[in-house]
Amino acid sequence: MIAAVGLASSGLLNPWWSTLLDDAGHFSAALVATLACWITARQHSGAQRRWRVWMGVATCGWMIGRLIWSWYQLVLNVTLPFPSLADAAFMTMPLFALVALITLATDQPAQGPLRRRSGQLVMVLDGLIVVGALFVLTWATTLGPLVRAGAGSKLTYAAAIAYPVTELLLTVLVILLISAASSASNRLQLIILGAGLFSMSLSDSIFLYRLSRGASSLPPLTHVGLVIGLGLVAVAVLTPTQETPGWAIRPHARWGHLLLPYVPVAGTGVLFIVQLVRGIPMDGVEVVVATVVIVLLIIRQAVTLVESTNLVASRARLVLATDRTRRQLERDLHDGVQHRLVSLALDIRQAEANVPPESTQLRQQLAAVVTGLTDTVDDVRELSRGLHPAILTEGGLRPALRTLARRSAVPVELDMHVDGRQPEPVEIATYYVVAEALTNAAKYAQATHANVCVQVRNGYLHLSVRDDGIGGADPKRGTGLTGLTDRVEALGGTLTFDSPAGQGTHLQAKLPLNQP
Repeated sequence: MIAAVGLASSGLLNPWWSTLLDDAGHFSAALVATLACWITARQHSGAQRRWRVWMGVATCGWMIGRLIWSWYQLVLNVTLPFPSLADAAFMTMPLFALVALITLATDQPAQGPLRRRSGQLVMVLDGLIVVGALFVLTWATTLGPLVRAGAGSKLTYAAAIAYPVTELLLTVLVILLISAASSASNRLQLIILGAGLFSMSLSDSIFLYRLSRGASSLPPLTHVGLVIGLGLVAVAVLTPTQETPGWAIRPHARWGHLLLPYVPVAGTGVLFIVQLVRGIPMDGVEVVVATVVIVLLIIRQAVTLVESTNLVASRARLVLATDRTRRQLERDLHDGVQHRLVSLALDIRQAEANVPPESTQLRQQLAAVVTGLTDTVDDVRELSRGLHPAILTEGGLRPALRTLARRSAVPVELDMHVDGRQPEPVEIATYYVVAEALTNAAKYAQATHANVCVQVRNGYLHLSVRDDGIGGADPKRGTGLTGLTDRVEALGGTLTFDSPAGQGTHLQAKLPLNQP
């Protein structure tokens, strides 16, 4: 196909045959891409199938546009008007390709319908914001003067703008999808697809530039990017992928994704400042597109804010549900398994008392069983205490922390300024923060003394745990403090950690008392 376009541009053939070869190369590329989409769609399911079907519709529309183009050039032997029915068919390509990309964005593990819809909406808004900002930049610098020089009517004006803008939108959306996909095979597919769409966008931009310069004809090589782009679309749909990609949040990539729409917007702001200083007025297109970008940014911020609020609420509900489950397990172990073991031990003691004096070996075996059951009861009691301390539920924070201090391997000075009971989630979080801090002081810090201070003031519970150990602790090397941070922040609090080398470790938590 590329060879046909190259031969058409070689000058070895007369104009009619050159046009025929050029059109045949483009038509063949579109046909191959369409067949590849629809044939591979039958081999997949779900979103991987649907996006291939829609992309096949997109390339088929482009193929119909090429047929209309060829009819004007080869049969009617007239210059193709701009815009024309061919342009209408060509514009179905970005329209249905956009549907295909949005469909592909849904191919992720189930995270709840609300979370999924908001993520898709933010992705589309990001794409529109980036495209709008880039459009303003290119319009103010190069695209605007070129289009105004070559566009004779409003319809021609709009058609000339539509080609590069729509395909730029598709390319940006593919970039956003690449930043979200964690599977290497899925990223490879998206990279190939993005390269194909970018190639078509670049070719259309060249077409627009030549048209604005008043070119009466375009050499075939100026739009060979269309053939390359369609070929890459075919390669993309043929690339093996996972049926359900492992989409994941990667903190090092997430920041780039969050900041992506603001970079071109900041560039647009700098451009406006430069124009203002130089006294260059903004034309109507710049004003309209800039206004749309600002509105889209406001909508994106609102959606992100709602999503963040829902995420924080979900995080708090998860912590509370976990605490309830742990408490229920503690009760089941204490009231069920532990009582059953104690009952069995008593029964065996009774059986041991009824053993004849001459059966010494049997008496010893029964005594060993009773000892084993007693040890098991102690293990169950310790396990249930680790799941959820019963003393915290029954007596509150003061006796629970006193018990922790008494059992600590490091001497603990406890300073309590808390009257009465506090909200249950706050008491549980405080207990586990103190327990983790004292465990770390004994196991890693080589501490000889620790101080725990708890007080309530201004609607908050303030907790401080300090030891005189070796310091130099790094919370990133363990999951204990990370889990505590998540627990405290889920309740709307803060947890700070300071551990300079040789100066001990100081941990502070601040928890709001207005818990639901």
